[in-house]
Amino acid sequence: MKLAIINSNFVKIGKNTKKGTEIFAYVLMKELAKRAKKEGLKITAFASGNSKIPVKIESVNYLPSVDDKHIGLSNHALFELSLVSKAFSMQNDFDIYHANINGEIVLPFAQFVKKPIVITMHGTLSDPAAKKNFSLYKDIKNVFFVSISNSQRKPLPYLNYIRTIYHGIDTKKAFQFNPVGDNYLIWSGRAVPEKGLDIVLQVIKITKKKAKIFPIIKDEYLTWLQEIILKRRNIVNQAISIYTDFDVHRLKLARHYQTSKLFLFPLCWEEPFGLTLIESMSCGTPVVAYARGSIPEIVKDGETGFIVNSSDNDIRGDWIIKKTGIEGLCKAVERIYAMPEDKYRAMRLACRKHVEANFTIERMVNQYEQVYREILDKSH
Repeated sequence: MKLAIINSNFVKIGKNTKKGTEIFAYVLMKELAKRAKKEGLKITAFASGNSKIPVKIESVNYLPSVDDKHIGLSNHALFELSLVSKAFSMQNDFDIYHANINGEIVLPFAQFVKKPIVITMHGTLSDPAAKKNFSLYKDIKNVFFVSISNSQRKPLPYLNYIRTIYHGIDTKKAFQFNPVGDNYLIWSGRAVPEKGLDIVLQVIKITKKKAKIFPIIKDEYLTWLQEIILKRRNIVNQAISIYTDFDVHRLKLARHYQTSKLFLFPLCWEEPFGLTLIESMSCGTPVVAYARGSIPEIVKDGETGFIVNSSDNDIRGDWIIKKTGIEGLCKAVERIYAMPEDKYRAMRLACRKHVEANFTIERMVNQYEQVYREILDKSH
């Protein structure tokens, strides 16, 4: 099988990548490369020329757009288009394409491509412009969509989905299990309003639980972070200890997940997946989260944490915690802290087993390989 994987030209892809889509792409390509010889795979990645991935690279620029002063944010879309164009201009060299870049960029080219194209949907599909754009291409027969959760499909149910494939992580080396944990409440993620960091601070203030927070700074929300979040953090920190560190790489977060009591994730948007959830649970740390987006598919209520409805006007399930909103989050947090040690350790073990059964790299890549071969079998 000659497989072309189309990635973004925006950032360098490698083990230190911080963007979620590119983390996924790196993990996928690394695992496929391990299997290449045995399984007859020939893999080519379309990415920035300086990407550090164990497969052949085709590029339109050595530096990623974000690091090239002649491209930057303002011009990066042009180079995304150029990379996609180059990939499809070489279609005689490949059997199948797998795109890990915005579908909106890939789809306009698809009708000129004879080979099958798999598109993994990495973002939310609720944007009105995205809905309108995707509807233009819903009848193209050679395009197959992979959703990363079933909930992600809801805004665009008519696309040609071939499968939902959950993301996977390295449970053996990177995110190892700790059966004990510690007394810290933890949060990590992009420092943007939809990730609920302001709500986390309110819960810390009410429950008086010491905490660790690990924001990934986004320049477009820097003012919000400085003027609202950090000022609120400083006030709460006068009474309760809040350890804060910025832009910590996900692999270095593992030791913090391993030594935390719970991971608090009060989302304010429809999260399509959430890598941090499975990273935390792999380390044994249960999750308390709002019932938005993919959460009910990833967290097992009462077994690997607690799911809470975000308000009385947004009831998405009959969860164990009956209170909603911040009050419900606080109830869930207190319930975990009040658990007898044996029951809490059982919950940590349940978290680990849940990830091992459903969210490993090996399982994820097996499913992608099955999709590639299923599509190729149909096309012959």
